[in-house]
Amino acid sequence: MPGGRPLIPQHEQRHRAVQGPWTRYLKYFDPGDPAKLPILYAFRDLELVGVPVTAETAEIAVKLGRLQHERNMQQRAEREQQLEDDRAANAASVAFQKLLEDQPDGVVYYIRRGNLIKIGTTRAFVNRMRSLMPDEVLAIEPGSYSLENQRHQQFEETRFGRDRRGTRNEYFHPSPRLIDHIRSLRAQHGTPDQGMLTITDGRALLNEQEA
Repeated sequence: MPGGRPLIPQHEQRHRAVQGPWTRYLKYFDPGDPAKLPILYAFRDLELVGVPVTAETAEIAVKLGRLQHERNMQQRAEREQQLEDDRAANAASVAFQKLLEDQPDGVVYYIRRGNLIKIGTTRAFVNRMRSLMPDEVLAIEPGSYSLENQRHQQFEETRFGRDRRGTRNEYFHPSPRLIDHIRSLRAQHGTPDQGMLTITDGRALLNEQEA
């Protein structure tokens, strides 16, 4: 800054504050070590608690500093992954909502109730979910009764018996083939909106199948 002291970023101020007084400890480890700053902090902590720096305690300080560096890097990676997951989940949720808005003729839905998956169709998805109150909404795809019947036939071998009237119902066991089909629909059409009604986004069953 003209006429004044240059502005030093806060992280650089911390770096200089630690590195300045404790440069005498650089002889105990490689100054180019990626964990240099955490190692210097470890030496500082030894000093703060009154532990003399010997060859033995210096070795401990270096190990602790490197351990802290690994933890810092792991936490950074986890934060970055969480941000990436959040962005992906948001994009998938937007895609799911757009599909609902763009399909006036209806959708075929896949929901979980208990240990079974229901394959049905509706033109009023939100109202239908309010009526069914599923444990999870797993996926949807554009289509109506013809596609619904096609899916029923496709997974016929896993259909769960018949209803009280003796007719075939719309519930199926979560076979690996059906789960794979649901995953492909989620990849293609997005993830169900987590904030919709009282339902979850369908990850519980899918994660359970991977366990």
